[in-house]
Amino acid sequence: MSLDERTSRPLYRQVADELRAQIQERQLAPGRQLPTEARLMDRYGVSRNTIRLALGVLRTEGLVVTGQGRGSFVADVAVRHRPRGSTGLQRRIARADSDPLDSELSEATDGARVEVSVSTRPAPPYIADRLGLRAGDRVVTRHRLRFRDTVPEMSSDSFLPADLVADSPLGMPGPLGTGVVRLLAELGYPIRRVADEVGVRMPSPAEAQELQIATGVPVLSLQRTAFDGADAPVLTVSALLPGDRHVLRYDAAVSTVDDELADPTG
Repeated sequence: MSLDERTSRPLYRQVADELRAQIQERQLAPGRQLPTEARLMDRYGVSRNTIRLALGVLRTEGLVVTGQGRGSFVADVAVRHRPRGSTGLQRRIARADSDPLDSELSEATDGARVEVSVSTRPAPPYIADRLGLRAGDRVVTRHRLRFRDTVPEMSSDSFLPADLVADSPLGMPGPLGTGVVRLLAELGYPIRRVADEVGVRMPSPAEAQELQIATGVPVLSLQRTAFDGADAPVLTVSALLPGDRHVLRYDAAVSTVDDELADPTG
């Protein structure tokens, strides 16, 4: 297979393009070992350094992993499709038996391993703003790292005003036996609505290390603030999902279709 040396696109980028297409089209399946550097050199007629640069691009994108002395492999991380629907969310809130970011963030046993740590500290400024707290007010923070098999699939932090939950199971160390929403309802703070923010950003070095994210892979950032019957904010959840392992799909019914709906770009 020959590359186009007349274009300004570097040869290593062209090799990376070819291999990326093969991975995306499943010609190279997840978990499969890539050809050796020597075979790739022969196939594309380029130097070893060009091949190594191409593989470096794919590693940065999270498509390829390289083991010392074992060669390079197509990343074998299952992508999870997470459906979201407004009516389903309303039912879950009405039942008051699930976490504000659904069962994926639950600490109850569902076959996945969840590591939980709990601390009480002054609220970070952006959390204080969301929860309507003053500077220096303390929050209980429940940090969860959720695994699917042995791979971290999500991290999340639940922030709750300490004066509301400090003496309840929500303020105690260790995992909960039930959802955060139900416990808040038992304390007299039933959730009646939530406000979501969804964004994409690059992880910090500590976040990338905890989630075992390859260099250059962004995270999906989900922020949810929950409000009680008096419309007071009682909980903010901040979750990070590796961008190469998750797809979010939102389904919502509409009664009419206007120009704005038809063209979401405006």
